[in-house]
Amino acid sequence: MKTYARDFSMGSNSLTTDNQRFREVVCNRQEKFRATVEYHEAKEEALVALKKLEGLLPGEHQAFGKLEDIFFHIECICYGAAYKDGMSDLMTAMTFNELGLTKVEYCGILVEGD
Repeated sequence: MKTYARDFSMGSNSLTTDNQRFREVVCNRQEKFRATVEYHEAKEEALVALKKLEGLLPGEHQAFGKLEDIFFHIECICYGAAYKDGMSDLMTAMTFNELGLTKVEYCGILVEGD
């Protein structure tokens, strides 16, 4: 029986349009999260901390503006990566379920306290 495989990795060149749709979903979810009270409270805390630091070096306004941009760009990267990893885990779980592997054992790192 012939089988087919499809590469769902974000770096795949063969699924450019699918990757674009996936990125749009990630961006949509991220924008929805940015509208939450939780996000605004956390962002405000970060901005207050950056302003306090800027007050210690008043002549460095431009550098702190760049630092703020970098800080929130990293936030976007982390959110996107976490969402993609979650979707990858979901696709893996669905594949295991289709194969009848519903109780999978795996090797993990023993963390103190486990």
